Formats: sequence, C-alpha cells, structure tokens
Amino acid sequence: MARDFTQSPVRVVIVDDHRLFVDALALLLGHDERLDVIGTASDGPTAIDLAVDGNAEVAVIDVRMPEVDGIETAKRLKKRSPETSVILVTGLDEPQIAVQAKEAGAVALLKKGALHDQLKEAIIAAASSRQLTKN
Repeated sequence: MARDFTQSPVRVVIVDDHRLFVDALALLLGHDERLDVIGTASDGPTAIDLAVDGNAEVAVIDVRMPEVDGIETAKRLKKRSPETSVILVTGLDEPQIAVQAKEAGAVALLKKGALHDQLKEAIIAAASSRQLTKN
C-alpha cells in the first residue's frame, strides 16, 4: 500500500551555513503537509547527529560549507544512517560536483536556483524510494 504522506509526513533535516537560506527553505517546506522539517543545522557534524537522533528520512545538504563540506557530510551521514536519503544542493556550476555527489551516496543534486520547483518533489521521490527499498 502506498504511503499517505499527508498522514505520515516525510521527516526532513535542512543543512546550510547560511541562516537566511535555511530559514527560507524551512518556511517553504513547512507549508507542505507532506513534509515535516524536524530540524536545521549550520554544519555537518550537528546535521549528522540531528538526522540520526531524529530518524530523518531525507537530509537536504548544501555542498559548500566551512570545515566539513556537504559531500563529506553526506558520506558520514550515509555511514551512520544508510536509510537516510541525501539531497545535495548547490549554487555552483562545477561538473565534478555531480560525480562527487553520486560517490557520496546522494539521491539527487539540485541547483539552489531551481529549488522552489524541484525540491519538494525530490524529497517525496526520495522518501518513496526509501519506502520501496525497506520492504
């Protein structure tokens, strides 16, 4: 039976070192009854703990962050919580990022400029895929 995301929203963590971006994204996602933003973080280590402790289904992580970048954060998160789907976001247009994202275990790499149109559906798709692989 297909999951009713309005009855059981997808648990999402947002990770970016720019507070304004995090707040805007949390507001955008918070208006969708299929999604539950369980927390936000401004750095990789905090994000990993938040995702693991909150049993996040999807983590939306910025590629470029100080100290531990999004690629490394994704790798570490997948080691601690393999069932959490990772969507990486970037404002950069560097071809090698797509390769690095795939190697890190991300299910998607999205441009920040296209987030409004694509992110919600990417999160639902990631959670749906996760549900299928658990059965």
